[in-house]
Amino acid sequence: MKIFKDLFFLLIAFVVAFSAIANKTLSKYDALLYESYKSGNMEVWAGVIESLQKDYGINNDNATLLSLIQAQYGYIGYLIGIKESKKARQYLTQAEENADNLIVIQPNNADALALRAALMAYQIALSPYKAPFIGPKSMTAINHSLEVNPNSAQALLEKANSAHYAPSMFGGNPVEAVKYYTKCIAAMEQQNGGSEPKIWIYLNAYAQLALAQEKAKQIPNAKRTYLYILKIAPDFKWVANELYPQFKERHNL
Repeated sequence: MKIFKDLFFLLIAFVVAFSAIANKTLSKYDALLYESYKSGNMEVWAGVIESLQKDYGINNDNATLLSLIQAQYGYIGYLIGIKESKKARQYLTQAEENADNLIVIQPNNADALALRAALMAYQIALSPYKAPFIGPKSMTAINHSLEVNPNSAQALLEKANSAHYAPSMFGGNPVEAVKYYTKCIAAMEQQNGGSEPKIWIYLNAYAQLALAQEKAKQIPNAKRTYLYILKIAPDFKWVANELYPQFKERHNL
């Protein structure tokens, strides 16, 4: 009996230690993605995706799989933005498969559900003719992810993105987008103990908030948001070199 008890506690210790190692590794990847996002060096980002794929192949850990999907999600958005459609489709196919696999394992994982909905939206960005067919499915999936967990930062982000970028006839509303970006940012800060998390998606949410505020004609608020971004991440090139200078030029600031 004592042997089984000892083996049980040994197994628990192994699981805890392995989890700590996995979390430390994921934190390292978060730091790499954060610096990559600020600098615009996407070669680093692609390298993180490759490393996460290898890690998941070894540890088969759900947290690693979620981090991989999030990294793929961010990289696909970048590829679409620079018109690398063929490469974006390749990564999208992989990300969709990963998201589907994670949802089978964890059907109530709101982050995974929201990411799957976002990947549907990427299908529309790559093939706009699919909008009438995929758009409603993506919106339904986003709403479902929020029903599963109303405080999921990823779900709140995708709700904000859909309100920000969808045409008004399909539910686009910049004022709603501002509301959900603000909730998303608050959720990420709450998950980080009340302080600003140094993760790329936090900066992304703030940048998108500023863009949505401008679109909603909340110009003073947009200016405050840009200045705050530059306070917490003065080396964030997208905002420092593009978004904020263009914003000031448009509004004679």
